[in-house]
Amino acid sequence: MSGSREDRGRRISRCPPVCWLGLALLAGAPARAADVPADPALDRYAEPQRRLSLPGGRAINLLCEGTGAPTVILEAGAGGSTLEWRKVQPAVAQFTQVCAYDRAGMGFSDAGPLPRSADAVVADLEALLAAARLPPPYVLVAHSLGSYFARLYADRHPEEVAGMVLVDPAVEDQDRRFAQVSPGYARVLRQERSMALECLHLARAGALSAELPIFRQCTYGYAREPGFSDALYAVQVRRRLSVPFREALLSETDEMEADSRVLHAARRSYGDMPLIVLTQAPENPSDEPGLSAAEVRAMNAVWMQMHEELAKLSTRGIHQVIEHSGHYIQKDRPDRVIASIRDVVEDRRRH
Repeated sequence: MSGSREDRGRRISRCPPVCWLGLALLAGAPARAADVPADPALDRYAEPQRRLSLPGGRAINLLCEGTGAPTVILEAGAGGSTLEWRKVQPAVAQFTQVCAYDRAGMGFSDAGPLPRSADAVVADLEALLAAARLPPPYVLVAHSLGSYFARLYADRHPEEVAGMVLVDPAVEDQDRRFAQVSPGYARVLRQERSMALECLHLARAGALSAELPIFRQCTYGYAREPGFSDALYAVQVRRRLSVPFREALLSETDEMEADSRVLHAARRSYGDMPLIVLTQAPENPSDEPGLSAAEVRAMNAVWMQMHEELAKLSTRGIHQVIEHSGHYIQKDRPDRVIASIRDVVEDRRRH
């Protein structure tokens, strides 16, 4: 594999508490969105791509493109869908088969039984791969909280996983480690969960409307993104107003503490498996309300250290800091994500 580490001494970005949780939901660039014409290619994300039935009758939405092996599986962060990978998947499809999917309750997939634990998500992924008749080996590419699920799958099916690319990944025990260096972190987390619970209650009552001031809080500032048509934007807003989405989102993040224990129990060395860990580094990191600058700096250092530790789980692990990118590296710097995937795919083909 190729790739160098970028400016390792630079301060890693501030990532808001909801981002540490894996909750940052498509925070776009609304100021420019109106100036960018709608991209017709994005309208395929305004409707289901291919809904496959799992045992029990639930359907999961799947989007596969390209041909060749190994197959790349794209796993979104909390609240994400196939749309998260729109700048990556078409390019990867030029050199291998690549599939993105919507987890239960997200996108166009049916709701699943609660809680939405890592065990439940991995069981769905196992069933989906079987239903789609997608044989291994797989290259797992996961963003944020999705890294929990990709890593647990790799831990349980080492013979099926050819490599991994983890994009600004969430890491087990991150809340505990952040709280050790930030006295205000636990308080901010409590505030965020209280807000998420209120959003769920409003959704269940049918009272969560895009016209309400709390809507921006419920969607963490979600706004129309450049290239979105009216139809696509309307679908994204409806999704965030739905009860299945709110329940799945809250459940996935509520399960992080228990999932950390599951990951610890399953954690192993990946031997010489290709592993690339990508960390964000935006050009102009902002402050986090409720946390001091010193706390943010300390949390940044912990974030970097956790990603270093992840990379060391493989003797061929690489940790790269991606300049000019926020938490959604796949949107800010898709070129670096695509290059990392290509490195792992080509490595598998050589061996």
